Formats: sequence, structure tokens, C-alpha cells
Amino acid sequence: MMAETHTTTTKSEISSSTAPTYASPAPKPPGSGVSLCLSYFRTSPGIIKLLELAIGVICMACAAPAWTKGTHWFLFVVVTAFVSTAIWCFIYLLNLKSAVNLPIDWLLTELLNTSITTLLYLIAVIVQFCSVLVSPGRNYAAGFFGIINMLVYAAGSFFLYRDWKDTHPTTSFSSGNVLRRNP
Repeated sequence: MMAETHTTTTKSEISSSTAPTYASPAPKPPGSGVSLCLSYFRTSPGIIKLLELAIGVICMACAAPAWTKGTHWFLFVVVTAFVSTAIWCFIYLLNLKSAVNLPIDWLLTELLNTSITTLLYLIAVIVQFCSVLVSPGRNYAAGFFGIINMLVYAAGSFFLYRDWKDTHPTTSFSSGNVLRRNP
């Protein structure tokens, strides 16, 4: 008769041979998942975000329907700004900044978004008022509320810049030490 030889392998031997070569992500601390966070909207940046949304709705209502090409551009900027601000509100409302583990400088990303939106609002308001001059009697209110929303976005950019500057200490490059060392 043949002698049966059994070789047994344990789970640790199997898992060590097929383990991935990358490290597993570090476990999240408790309470850092998706959660409802209404306290952000009691701060001045949160109130400014809600104002941006409310005035954006007024701008959309005043400019629609778009009869001129300038008003089309104005509505494009207003709707794009509204959607991006709504996304940022959901990020803060659901506390996604701490739940999503991505290497993103969230504050800088939001600062760039808000600053670019402010610049686009400035251009859109100028275009809106130029298109109102071409066809008088239409959309003066949209341009007026566009100016107000541009100023609110500028205030939001200021608060974000201040927060970003507070969280990012000055480097040796900004103090001029790098330039002094080079002959």
C-alpha cells in the first residue's frame, strides 16, 4: 500500500504568500466618518456660503430666460458657482473632509475655487450690464444681485485666505533666506 503523506498549510502561510505588497491604510479614528455637522453654518464662512447660495438663486431667477448672449454667459457663471458652492456645503454638512482620506489641501482647493468664482462673477456682471445696454429694460436686477454676490464671494475668499494663511506657516523662501544664501 502506498503511504499517504499530507502536508497541511496554515492560514498564516497562505496569507503571507499572497499578501499585497502595499501597506493597508491606517484605521480612521472613531467619529471621523460621515456625520452631520451643522455647527459650520454658524461660523462666518458658513453663513457666507449660505448667502452665496441664496443670492445665486435670486440671480438665476432675475436673469432667466436668457435673451442675449451676455445673459447666457451670466447664467452659466451663476449656475456653475451655485453648483460648486452647493457641493462645498455638502462637504461641510456631511463632514466629508475628515471622512475622505485623500491627500488634498481642502482649504487651498476651496480658496482657489472661491477666488476663481469671484473673478468669473466680475466678468459676468460686466458682460451682463453690457448686454442690458444693448437691449434696455431687461435684467438690471440680475446685474445688481450679481454685484452683491460677487462681493459676498470676495468676502468668502478673504476668510478662506485668512484661514489658509493661519494654517500654513511661513517658509524660509517667503522670508527671503533662500535668496540671501545664493551668491
